[in-house]
Amino acid sequence: MRMRKFGLERLRRRTAVVVVAPLLLIGGSVGFLSGPASATTPTLQNGSFETGNYVDGGSGFDTLFAGSTDMTGWTVTAGSVDWISTYWVAADGSRSLDMNGDSPGSIAQTFATVSGDSYFVSFWLAGNPAGGPTTKTLDVSVGGAPTLYTFTNSSSTTLASMGWVSEGYTFTASSNSTTLTFSGDPSNTTAYGPALDNVSLTQIVANGDQCKNGGWQIGTNPSTGLPYKNQGQCVSYFATSGATPIGS
Repeated sequence: MRMRKFGLERLRRRTAVVVVAPLLLIGGSVGFLSGPASATTPTLQNGSFETGNYVDGGSGFDTLFAGSTDMTGWTVTAGSVDWISTYWVAADGSRSLDMNGDSPGSIAQTFATVSGDSYFVSFWLAGNPAGGPTTKTLDVSVGGAPTLYTFTNSSSTTLASMGWVSEGYTFTASSNSTTLTFSGDPSNTTAYGPALDNVSLTQIVANGDQCKNGGWQIGTNPSTGLPYKNQGQCVSYFATSGATPIGS
């Protein structure tokens, strides 16, 4: 059980950061084994939350409050988050996040992008099994309305076996820098929120080769801003838009 929930409150001011990794297809989650044939990797820091000024009060986590930049590359922009170490088993490395610290929290990282280009964010999602609600919701956004992702704990979800699943989020940059934000569900005011780990970022190059080898699944149709429905729609866009054709 989380020791802080029994009265070990710690009041500190801290901050947060992000990193990069390929996405995998795991149990029904929105992830893909193969990425686009042509892609480059922009800089996103500390996606597995391994580095920074971590201070453990003996409970296996460190609570970071709005304004904290203790996690390399990340800033806590609202509420609070728990920077998890030994409290549960991470998806990657030894650290991860509970997006609900003492209240629902948000973290953000700003990185360079190319306006008009599409990007794919992969991340691992789970939910703190030590308390309700059973279904945890994570909000992901780069401005505007967030996209919601949910994780439902089962009887087999434990601190030692979190049941991490891989998820994916696609966006098209509107400027030369973009701020990526992860947030706990504001309606869940408990200290048991969605768990986040292993964030990675891949640029999807505007080239017809991205339709190949399942790449259409993580692409975004520039004419609609929405994901392609299938490989045929991806091929059709590059064949008719004057963009670089497939195979070039």
